[in-house]
Amino acid sequence: MKKPLNMLIWQWGRRGAGPKTAVEFSKAVVSIPNVKAFLSLSCQAEILQKDHNVSADFQIQTYTSVLGYLYRVLQAPLMIYKLHQFIKHNKIDVAICTMPGPMDLVMAAALKLRKIPYIVVVHDVHPHPGDGYIFQHFLQKLLIKRSRLTVTFSKYVYKQLIAVNYVPSSQIIQGWHPPFSYWSKNEQLQSVNQEIKLLNFGRLLLYKGFDLLEEALDQISIQQPYTLRIVGQGPKSAVLDRLNKRQNVIVENRWVPEEEIGELMQWADVVILPYREASQSGIAATALAFGKPILITNVGGLSEQFGEDDLAFICEPTVADIAKGLDEILQLNFPLSHRKHDADKEWQDLAEYLIKEITNKLHLS
Repeated sequence: MKKPLNMLIWQWGRRGAGPKTAVEFSKAVVSIPNVKAFLSLSCQAEILQKDHNVSADFQIQTYTSVLGYLYRVLQAPLMIYKLHQFIKHNKIDVAICTMPGPMDLVMAAALKLRKIPYIVVVHDVHPHPGDGYIFQHFLQKLLIKRSRLTVTFSKYVYKQLIAVNYVPSSQIIQGWHPPFSYWSKNEQLQSVNQEIKLLNFGRLLLYKGFDLLEEALDQISIQQPYTLRIVGQGPKSAVLDRLNKRQNVIVENRWVPEEEIGELMQWADVVILPYREASQSGIAATALAFGKPILITNVGGLSEQFGEDDLAFICEPTVADIAKGLDEILQLNFPLSHRKHDADKEWQDLAEYLIKEITNKLHLS
């Protein structure tokens, strides 16, 4: 940057990848010369409450229910006024939403009053089956159409965004999804040629391929003993019930707090992600950051994201191919000795690339 740039980074989700993405990106931006980052999070964000190293320059009260959301909508004029004052006082030059949410049009209105351009990071153009976020995707569409630029983390989403024609291709920047960084106090918990520890982690929705995984487990030919933990939160389903009844499978249907994710990743020998569809995967990227091999299906942008990594076993989303991949995994000699990904460095590389693209396209440098 030739001149100072004040960047507002916002994400108002309470839990999960949304606020985590904003925090990781903000940490990376801070290290770039002549760029000052201002972070806005929900005051109810889990990462803000549990990680004492995380702070937000502007905290906003969000909601925990539909009635709470409607109440916040009624308060929109006051919220816009407060945001307008913050943007004015800190001389914000540009803003970026790192993952859209239901209240983002409030920020868009405040930025419009100050004639400040904003960018939206689009993770999914279309909702996944069972997402339950149809209204949120409608609001995302409005947010994208009012933005100056959009960012995708895969070529797959880039092509989808062009296809729906929300914005011209000249306003889309194609980036990549760095791994999330999580701390773990346990440095070495891998198996040593005994029982292999398999982990499936994430939201427990049917598009994640649990039916394929269930059938594939019956077709494994290798006799190596293993334990499979399926950990995450989602609606109850017959396939999860059947999996949980298997002798060597444990289904933990619960929310996993930030501080436990690192422990889960360190516990696992392999992360198994038999998706039926996907855009990109922060979970798989995080597993690789821990030096863990992943078994992942060739859907969406996953092959593009992980095809060059020697720890990635990519198979087709079929029972036979997943079973074959599991057989390959179970024949490995654990613990594996592989280079871990540097999550902080990858976020810094992404931040430098995006800021260069943004400043050039918006003529801010």
